[in-house]
Amino acid sequence: MNIKSWIPFALIMSSFTIIMAYDFFPGLNNLLSVPKQVIILLMLLIVLLGFFVTRLRKTHSPKSDLLWSAAFMSYLFVLILVFTLIGGVSQVGLSLSSPVLWLVIAISVIELIREVKNLRVEETK
Repeated sequence: MNIKSWIPFALIMSSFTIIMAYDFFPGLNNLLSVPKQVIILLMLLIVLLGFFVTRLRKTHSPKSDLLWSAAFMSYLFVLILVFTLIGGVSQVGLSLSSPVLWLVIAISVIELIREVKNLRVEETK
């Protein structure tokens, strides 16, 4: 992958990191005030980049899609883990003890495994 394909990923991850930091540590708003308009703009940026990131790439590769999915899921899980370990508490209920979080992770892992198997079958044809 070239550097151009990592720029949207970095923007999406940076936006998620900021939003989740404000969720896990609401006291950050006292330290560094971020207006609600900026948070809303970050959410819109995430949505728009998510829609257009595949359209901007000239080559569509199932392997790169799989890599993006795995990297995104892993990053969010590690982010929740790190924020929890350093003492953050999610205001919206994201926590390692939440069965909903583990269900979403399990479904995502199963889907990734299914995609890997499909990709292997296609490569052998």
